[in-house]
Amino acid sequence: MTEPGIDTLPVRLDGVEKRYGRRLVLDRVSLEIPPGITGLVGPNGAGKSTLVRAILGLVRLAAGRVQVLGLDPAVSPRQVRQLIGVVPEDDASIPGLSGVEMVQYAARLSGLPATEALRRAHEVLDWCDAGQERYRGVETLSVGMRQKVAFAAAIVHDPQIVILDEPTNGLDPLERRAMLGRLVALARDHGKTILISTHVLRDVQSICDRVTLLVRGRVRLAGSIADLTGTADRDLRLRATGPLDALVKRLGARGIPARLADTGGAVLLHAAEPTAFVAVWEEVGRAGVEAWALEPERRPLEDVFLAALQAADEADAQRGSHASA
Repeated sequence: MTEPGIDTLPVRLDGVEKRYGRRLVLDRVSLEIPPGITGLVGPNGAGKSTLVRAILGLVRLAAGRVQVLGLDPAVSPRQVRQLIGVVPEDDASIPGLSGVEMVQYAARLSGLPATEALRRAHEVLDWCDAGQERYRGVETLSVGMRQKVAFAAAIVHDPQIVILDEPTNGLDPLERRAMLGRLVALARDHGKTILISTHVLRDVQSICDRVTLLVRGRVRLAGSIADLTGTADRDLRLRATGPLDALVKRLGARGIPARLADTGGAVLLHAAEPTAFVAVWEEVGRAGVEAWALEPERRPLEDVFLAALQAADEADAQRGSHASA
């Protein structure tokens, strides 16, 4: 559903610059956020929060423009904010309200009548598995429950775009998995565009389709997770149980480099030739190993970003030396 503007791309930034005094916070940022889940990552002070505020039309730009489904937030702020739901990192709950009242209040702010706002509040809280805790005062709720309420408040008006700032902060492992599952469901089942600003790279690698790295106000890396973490050659991960040490030795004897994965339960191997796949499965059977998956090995996203950060540091240092020469 893309009615508001001519441009069907959810979010587009072209040459965006933002200054606070003499400090350049966003430096000619050009970025497209397509449907699906996009991760926005970068060190503290990289400009991530300012970029989100630019999308929402909350800052005046020094140059460039932002479009949200073809609309300019600076020209049509109310329309744009109707299209977006936001889960901020800081607690924005109102003491004295219950969880359901907080979500109903958010629905009323979006223009829904009181009865419909209450119905929608219960509907999204049910979807978030809020239970009876929704009737307690927000100030008494656990971190995980407050996050459910904030998330429900962000999506109660059925926005086309949802932006979340550190959505898994303070969540226990079960709550974290549930939150990530809801984001995937919103994108896959309900066609929403999700932008996640986070420092947790494993969350990005586990659910995001695309990722953007922002360093000192500049986009240093942007692309699909599959492209950025994929290997250029035939590095594979064989997921299996049984005598994996024996399998590694047998593969080595067949000229196929292999080693045990650090995490256990898998063998990492390099199949240089297509014929190596046949040999792998032959040796799996002979070693008495039970295997259930042979898949491309992917680089950890952390390694990709550390390399990009190093390249950014070197490029900026070189630029600085040229400027002072």
